[in-house]
Amino acid sequence: MPLPTPFLDDRHFQDIVDQAKLLIPHYCREWTDHNVSDPGVTLIELFAWMTDMLLYRVNQVPEKNYIKFLELIGVRLEEPRAASAPITFYLSAAQPTEVVIPADTEVATVRTETSPATIFTTESALTIRPPRMTGLFTRNASRDASEAWLRHDLRQAELRGKGFSVFPPRPGAGDAFFIAFRQDHSNHILALLLDCDVAGGAGVNPTRPPITWQVWQGKSARWVTCELEHDGTGGFNVSGEVILHLPPMAQGEFQGLNAYWLRCLVTEPQSGSGTYKVSPTIFRIRVEARGGTVTARHAVSVRNETLGVSDGTPGQSFRLLHTPILTLDPAQDYLTVQPVSGPLQRWSEVSDFADSTPTDRHFTLDKQDGTVTLGPSLLQPDGSMYSFGVVPEKGSTLTFKHYQYGGGVAGNVAAHTLTVLKSSIPYVTQVTNRAAAVGGRDAQSLDDAMLRAPQMLRTRTRAVTADDYEHLAQQVLGVARASCIAPGAQPGSRDDPRPGQIVVVVLPQVDNPQGRIAPELLVVSAELRSAVLAHLESRRLLGITVEVRQPQYVWISVRAELRLPERSDPALVSEVQQKAEEALYRYVNPYIGGPRGDGWPFGRSLNRSEIYSILHGIEHVEFVEDVQISVSETAGAARAASAPVRSVPVPRYGIICSDRHQVRVS
Repeated sequence: MPLPTPFLDDRHFQDIVDQAKLLIPHYCREWTDHNVSDPGVTLIELFAWMTDMLLYRVNQVPEKNYIKFLELIGVRLEEPRAASAPITFYLSAAQPTEVVIPADTEVATVRTETSPATIFTTESALTIRPPRMTGLFTRNASRDASEAWLRHDLRQAELRGKGFSVFPPRPGAGDAFFIAFRQDHSNHILALLLDCDVAGGAGVNPTRPPITWQVWQGKSARWVTCELEHDGTGGFNVSGEVILHLPPMAQGEFQGLNAYWLRCLVTEPQSGSGTYKVSPTIFRIRVEARGGTVTARHAVSVRNETLGVSDGTPGQSFRLLHTPILTLDPAQDYLTVQPVSGPLQRWSEVSDFADSTPTDRHFTLDKQDGTVTLGPSLLQPDGSMYSFGVVPEKGSTLTFKHYQYGGGVAGNVAAHTLTVLKSSIPYVTQVTNRAAAVGGRDAQSLDDAMLRAPQMLRTRTRAVTADDYEHLAQQVLGVARASCIAPGAQPGSRDDPRPGQIVVVVLPQVDNPQGRIAPELLVVSAELRSAVLAHLESRRLLGITVEVRQPQYVWISVRAELRLPERSDPALVSEVQQKAEEALYRYVNPYIGGPRGDGWPFGRSLNRSEIYSILHGIEHVEFVEDVQISVSETAGAARAASAPVRSVPVPRYGIICSDRHQVRVS
């Protein structure tokens, strides 16, 4: 998008003449003839012409010079960014064959009298496959296990029989029940229909059973937790169905079986959940695919739009019908030229024509107003013409194969609002976004571009220093913060990068950074890791290898006791407790915490004296009686993970997060 040129004074000749005539009655009431034949009006027009020339010169400086300099170094206003959201498609019933949700499927919000529908388009195809189990296993993680793995008869499990135990006889944390699938069921909604023994799960709270469902994502990510939509069995207490939303899966080998794995893991009991006294028993298990989830973005697709016919001259421009246009995908978003005679030609987009030769089929695209421009020709000193790109022959038809338009903050819609399917798909009965759409941003303003110009001039398109890598990584959509670790950051440490290696640690964006952040929201997805790596790979120096990692999260739990002055109002107890817990969650926060309030610094330790200082600053608190800090590398286990500590060391790749804080006020 070109940079707009501001005017310090937008008045022109006629505006000045009209303004001067309006002032005549105020300064000279006797002057009543305002026709162009009057000598006084002639003088007004003369001075208006001279003033117009002065204003023309004034409008050239100083801001315009600054903008022209930005254009010279290649600064362009960023186009709008499209919000993205996970779209879940529910089937009317489990199908015996595959159901395909094609790419570019459109879903929208409900149209009202005051607001139009907001349309989202799926980015890739989704294939919902009927599950085929290839094995059932129970793993005994206890030390006195006589047999670590037990394989169940699959045919007996699918037909109601005598039943089998889900876990070992004395279930404990770490025991698990494994289901092996023949095919990949990434992003599927799976329903597990279970016939269970009514008393099999005795000892656990059916509303909060100490279990979690996970899938195998490979050795890099290992086991990742599934989203549990419904558990009608109450933790294998009664017959019913368990509905799970599976994240991406990877093939793995366990017990000599290469398959896609889903497991139910016994966890440490939480408050009020209880523990299994005996193992639950399953008499029958059946798995169905009820739907799937695919990512969509705030965009509308346009295919095969005809731009016009070439007149055979250089520097031609055409305009697309819909704007603003989102970033093009070279694989499917391109221009085609059909000559009068000859094969169809494919043209590709470039940012400018500086490197284009007379044989290159290039074009530029202004994504804000949709202008497609072909290469110009310039007269050379020897009298010849040099073309920056091929000139389509006269009569050629230009067609844009595919593009998407949309984007902006209007796409940041709330959860469960994308419920309208724009086209009918067999067997699909319902669609919704189970999470809010995020990432939508309007086009960059001129003021923002001018503020970022020094940084753009410093980094350009190459990453040299650690600050360059961090700045470029944060330009990727979905990255909130980044930290670059170069060799020599921790001399002698095993975690110190090797010479020639750069490690970039990225923190993903979340919708709401307030309070306790769910651990699954802090996971850096494979897609985000790949996007950051691709962005940095094209800008790194020769001989440098780049690795993108997820932070090592250190979960902090604080237990504090506060004392109020004597004869304080009893109503202050709950108020102070709430304020103290909010202050702890706000300070121990990777996004808005830390001493400066812009996120806890990577690798910075936490000292107990900081917690005392935060709590002493709460209104009505007379003194802090006690503060205990517990640490864990797993959320939910901080209180039992270790004894209270005075300070919390954080590794260079790490960052601290709030687990569960408890404040007692007396």
